[in-house]
Amino acid sequence: TPHAMTGKDMHAPGRHQGDRGHGMRQHGFDHQRGGVIGDLHGLERLYMQAGRSKEMASVYNDVLTRSQDPRVRDYVYKRLARLQAQPTNVDQAIATLRKGLDENLANEAKMRAEREKMRAAWQQHRADETAPAAK
Repeated sequence: TPHAMTGKDMHAPGRHQGDRGHGMRQHGFDHQRGGVIGDLHGLERLYMQAGRSKEMASVYNDVLTRSQDPRVRDYVYKRLARLQAQPTNVDQAIATLRKGLDENLANEAKMRAEREKMRAAWQQHRADETAPAAK
């Protein structure tokens, strides 16, 4: 069913556009609603149709300087690396993906530290509530 499609199954040959779009909406890529990723998807399609896909590199780099949204940045790093790898600039693509990975790992560590801080505060609050009142 379309609801169970993930990863490469969404892009399988012969899929109807409606099914693919529905699967992508489930994963936060609803291009018909807009947003940065939707706009990028539309630009990518147009640049490819015009045979000017290499020009997307400047668009991607502009987005990286202007967006702090981790999902947008992750999408852009992956698309930029894919573009850089064609036809043979694999070293640049690897460097781009590693930069994105480093950024994602830093964001993950920051979120984990924030969760631990909140957990410690909650545990302290619970301990304060259950401690006998001083007389």
